[in-house]
Amino acid sequence: MTEVGVWLLVVGLVDLVRAARDVTRSGRRLLMAVLGVLLLAGAVLAYAPSVRVGLLDLAVWSAAFLSWLLGSAVALSTRSARARVVAFAGWAVGLAWSLLAGGRLAAALPAQVEGPLSSVSPDRLVLVLGVLVAQLSTVNLLVRLVLDAVGVPAATNEKSLKGGRLLGPMERLLIVGLGLAGHVTAASIVVAAKGLLRFPELQRGAATSGPSDVTEYFLIGSFASWLLALGGVALCAW
Repeated sequence: MTEVGVWLLVVGLVDLVRAARDVTRSGRRLLMAVLGVLLLAGAVLAYAPSVRVGLLDLAVWSAAFLSWLLGSAVALSTRSARARVVAFAGWAVGLAWSLLAGGRLAAALPAQVEGPLSSVSPDRLVLVLGVLVAQLSTVNLLVRLVLDAVGVPAATNEKSLKGGRLLGPMERLLIVGLGLAGHVTAASIVVAAKGLLRFPELQRGAATSGPSDVTEYFLIGSFASWLLALGGVALCAW
C-alpha cells in the first residue's frame, strides 16, 4: 500500500499550500503543480524497482494530480460542473491507480531507525502518514466540491459556520486516531458532540424560516467528511 500512501501524502501536502483559499492565482497554481510533480518524482526515484515502472507511475500520477489540482481550483472559483468532474476524476484515478499498482513500490526505512518506528511496517507508516495528511486540507476540498455538486455552496454559509475549516480536520483526525487504536465505535462520540454543538443554531434556523441551506450544509458536509475519514481508517486496516 506504499503507492496509496505516496499519492495521499503528496496530494495532501500540496493542498496545504491552499488550505484557506478557494480561489488561487495562476502563480500559486503553477507553484503547486511543480511542487506536486517534484514530490511524486522523488517518491518514484526512492521506491521504484525499475526506471520503466517508475516512469509509468509518474506519468499516471502526474496526469491525475494535475487534473485534481487544476480542476478543483477552477471548480471552487467558478462553480463549473465540468471542472468539478475533472477534479473528482483526477483524484479518483490517482487513488485507483495506487490501489491497483500491486505493490510495485517498496518503502524502506534505514536500518538504524530505532524506537517506536522500528516495529512499524514501512509500507504501513507511509500509508498512515498519507491518510492523516489528507484529512487536513484535501478532504476539506472534496467536501466543498460535494456541497457545490448538490447545490449548497460552502461559501454561502461559511460566515454562519465559523471554524468549520478547522473543526473538520480536527474531528476527522480524531476519528482516524480512534480507528487506528481499534476503537471505531467511539467515533460516535464525535458525531454526537458535533450534533449537540450545532443543534441550537440549526433549531433557530428551522424555527424562523424552516429547513435552510445551513441545515443541508451541516448534514451533507458532516456526513461526507465522516465517510472520508472512515474511508481512511478502512485503507489503513486493509
